[in-house]
Amino acid sequence: MFKFIFTPRRLLVAMLSCASMVAQAQTTANSTLDPVLIGFDGAFTQPTSTSAAAIETGAQIAIDEINARGGVLNGRPLKLVTEDNHGISARARDNFETLAAMPDLVAIYGGKFSPAIMETMPLANELRVVSVSLWGSANPITSDPAKNPYVYRLSLKDSWAIPAMMQQALNVHSANRLCAILPNTAWGRSGANALDLNLPKTGQQLVHSKWYQWGQTDFVSDIQNCIDAGGQAIIMIANEGEGAAIINSMAQLPKEKRLPMVSHWGVTGGVLHELIQSSLNNVDVDIIQTFSFVGNQRPKAKALAEKVMQLTGATDAALIKSPVGVAQAYDMTHLLALAVEQAGSTDRAAIQVALQALPAYEGAIRDYARPFSADNHDALTAAQVLFVHVKANGALVPVAVDGMTK
Repeated sequence: MFKFIFTPRRLLVAMLSCASMVAQAQTTANSTLDPVLIGFDGAFTQPTSTSAAAIETGAQIAIDEINARGGVLNGRPLKLVTEDNHGISARARDNFETLAAMPDLVAIYGGKFSPAIMETMPLANELRVVSVSLWGSANPITSDPAKNPYVYRLSLKDSWAIPAMMQQALNVHSANRLCAILPNTAWGRSGANALDLNLPKTGQQLVHSKWYQWGQTDFVSDIQNCIDAGGQAIIMIANEGEGAAIINSMAQLPKEKRLPMVSHWGVTGGVLHELIQSSLNNVDVDIIQTFSFVGNQRPKAKALAEKVMQLTGATDAALIKSPVGVAQAYDMTHLLALAVEQAGSTDRAAIQVALQALPAYEGAIRDYARPFSADNHDALTAAQVLFVHVKANGALVPVAVDGMTK
């Protein structure tokens, strides 16, 4: 007899579906109208990833709120349509084309992997459909709005994320001599370029760089090369798999040799804590973020945290997985709904123009005076940067709250 097994992904989808049905039942005005679609292509089936599910959760909560108020365009409900790219850029391109072919689809969200988003940028302009990066931070995504008018971002950007990481290394760890461990991808190259541009400004030196390929599991010799070069801290750009390998390799060294690390946020897009259990208390790792639910007094952030905990079963705001993905998708979905309303239709060109002239909006992350303009397709700024530590239970705790600031 066939037995259906509830995987974590299926369980989350089931909970989101139930919540969505409840929200839909609260309004009857849009029950017979065609939905307005929002696409999301994420790496749902990567075994250690939590970022795609987080983005889906944030977007769906916003959609349910909007639909409970009557939807958009005189009562049409919003609906999220998802695809799974498995973290593969070529598949992301195929999925983008599939989503873009759907009638009344107004935008496509991109997830954790900058290379996947960059692969689809030409398609966004060619097919005239808004593409929004909700996690990818590589500079080229939004570096030229005139060339890529349909590409937007509500996420970190390396041109200000990397300098913040460098300052964290300097101010908190007194590190003037830096090493960098970088993936040999568009994301890694974006980070390397930002490092090079900002070294003269901070007065720091980059004494050693290591370029790695996805899947590397041993970094002991690479870290030793950094130490031999006189490195005082490591700037790490990694997702949870390679990031865990780097942290575990550092933990193998004698205590007096271990260096502090300042990490990009890819590691918090997955179950990092499960991969570094034996190393967790032996290596100092500060991880950049744009948002935290912990101690956050913004009304929409507090309300969002409550809804996420109800949906996912998290018992504390610090335990919400990939919180930046949740909040960024939530805010962007509300902004997109405003753009659809302002455009007055699902015409994609009109929505693209409307995004650049949105009214002020109070979100979960920040107050957006003007989220986007013709010259700026980034909704966040360096003012949103903070750093967190990861705990053994997966909690992400801001460094100041954690009491571990040097």
